[in-house]
Amino acid sequence: MPAYRIKKGKAERLKQVQFKNEFELHTLIDSNLEEMFGIRYIKDEHITDKHGRIETLAIDESNRPVVIEYKKSKEKGQLTQANRYMTWIRQNPDSFELLVRKNIKKFNGAIDFSNPRIICFAQEYTIDDKCLALSLGAELWRYRLYENDILMISREEEPEQLIKSKTGKTTIKKIKRAPNEPKSIEEHLQGAPDKLKDLFDELNNRILELGPEIECYTTQAEIIYKTSVNFAYLSVQNKKVCLRYLIRTEDDKLNDPKNITEKIPKTHRYGKITRIIYVFSDKIDKEYTVDDIVDLIFQSYSCTQ
Repeated sequence: MPAYRIKKGKAERLKQVQFKNEFELHTLIDSNLEEMFGIRYIKDEHITDKHGRIETLAIDESNRPVVIEYKKSKEKGQLTQANRYMTWIRQNPDSFELLVRKNIKKFNGAIDFSNPRIICFAQEYTIDDKCLALSLGAELWRYRLYENDILMISREEEPEQLIKSKTGKTTIKKIKRAPNEPKSIEEHLQGAPDKLKDLFDELNNRILELGPEIECYTTQAEIIYKTSVNFAYLSVQNKKVCLRYLIRTEDDKLNDPKNITEKIPKTHRYGKITRIIYVFSDKIDKEYTVDDIVDLIFQSYSCTQ
């Protein structure tokens, strides 16, 4: 993961440096969780009775519990520890909720205990780490620190798995992450007319093609698209026969020449989720096109890059 400084058209490679210790890395990320991931910090170094000391507890924009583990370089056991801490949350939801409401002022909504997140930071990961992360649905993030206080983070790619074909030959196939969703996409689309389902399929495919790191997961209320942070929230509204998207912006700046979006009142939104789009199948190619909608969501996605 080399980094370069561009000066007068010339690329100068930056020198990689190291954090003094794991605590320095831990403190830096914890202090910038909202900027990097849209995650609200709850507490670090939380001591439990039987599950050990949890490095960082947090909660994301969809009110999903988050456990974060840090390693300065590459060490075994990071994911095992994180999974143990997540077990504590599942077994002690009341204690976790008490920490949330104690440490986050004006916290609203119910906590989604059915779809928690594990996030790990390290410089490198072994193939065992990657395979275990795939099983746990965990997010592995690599970091590099460079001179002049430049920090780079990137999502670790999922492992490739050997699959035997019918002929007995071995082929390699990439396995996609399957989110642990409490409500499937099919359930979200249940009762929707065929034309709305077709519109969803087209938009869903176009959104997932915007970038290789885009993930889709669901909650009981929404279908959500994310990179390191959520950038679009979709709900299927059968009564209105439309798709409703809530999207992320940077300081509410959006190029919307056809005035398709509406501003979300500040009292109703969280952070940078500031615009709403109602997409009606009978208005496609009349008032706006699929390309128009995808362009707006692409701008939202770009805010996460």
